Amino acid sequence: MTIEEVRPYLIYEVIAGSKAYGLDLPTSDTDIRGIFLLPNEYFLGNKKCEQVNCPTNDIVYYELNRFVHLLEQNNPNILEELFVPEDKILFMSDKMKPLYENRDRFLTTKCRNTFGGYSISQIKKARGLNKKIVNPIDRERKTPLDFCYIFEKKDGYTMLARQWFNKHNKKQEHCGLAELPNGEQIYKLYCGDFRGIIEPDSNELRHSEIPKGHQLEAFLYYNLNGYSTYCKEYREYWEWVEKRNPIRYSDNAKHGKGYDGKNLMHCLRMLDMAIEVAQGRGVNLVRPDREWLLSVRRGEASYDEIIKLIEEKREQMDGAFEVSTLPSHVDEKFIFTLLNEMRKNN
Repeated sequence: MTIEEVRPYLIYEVIAGSKAYGLDLPTSDTDIRGIFLLPNEYFLGNKKCEQVNCPTNDIVYYELNRFVHLLEQNNPNILEELFVPEDKILFMSDKMKPLYENRDRFLTTKCRNTFGGYSISQIKKARGLNKKIVNPIDRERKTPLDFCYIFEKKDGYTMLARQWFNKHNKKQEHCGLAELPNGEQIYKLYCGDFRGIIEPDSNELRHSEIPKGHQLEAFLYYNLNGYSTYCKEYREYWEWVEKRNPIRYSDNAKHGKGYDGKNLMHCLRMLDMAIEVAQGRGVNLVRPDREWLLSVRRGEASYDEIIKLIEEKREQMDGAFEVSTLPSHVDEKFIFTLLNEMRKNN
């Protein structure tokens, strides 16, 4: 089914996301979320539909059963839909009222993991972005040769392989390698008319047949683990470059603090909301510290300061849930009765 096909069955529709939190900017998209209630005969045939969304995911609608299942798991995005400010509710039918009026009964200690898990994921994203912004990777890809080091035979001096070849006016294409017994990633290096030491399109080095008695030039160490890690980071970095939101990246680059302000803003918001839930104060989407949160989004605080604050809030959240009077789960009988009531005569 499509967005248009489920519209006749909508029982609830709201504005969600930053505009519901009061943290939107002029460039922010409008996120629409909703619940639809399919006729009961859909569940007797093969027309089951749990969720529909538009291509950009700006509009997402959930079938009632799917929504309640996610709600019972204390999914933060789902919970927030029931607690948006009244002026952000676009439509609510009478069939929706039993769920809406009992929304507080879905708050449990599971929020500790769902809200806290979100904050951890945002910290990981922020740290990953910090690394990408602060340590960009050149487009020209390195080769295994950049991770090779050569030990001089005479004085034991170590240098990068490229430096050694330049110093001795030699080319790797004319050199050969032979394994050193019991030496992990350590090779004997010979110069002359050999195959070269780089294996094209491979992270392995090339070995050569070395004539008996040929003069040994030096020993070479290949940091294979270092090269493998570099290849992984190179791939991830340039995939990120290709997929990143250019406007959002430009905003982050301008403030020069090395973090994604939007990610960390929402991380702080979620932790404060989790603390309030644990304290029995409900789900409060509109934040009283709006200006502070927007300053984080603008990059007006240092990365280390924000990370430190997040860690402190996580400890506060854990402490609040340790003494919380919230139930550990939603009563299954209540959910069963609620769904039956909402589907009655549907």
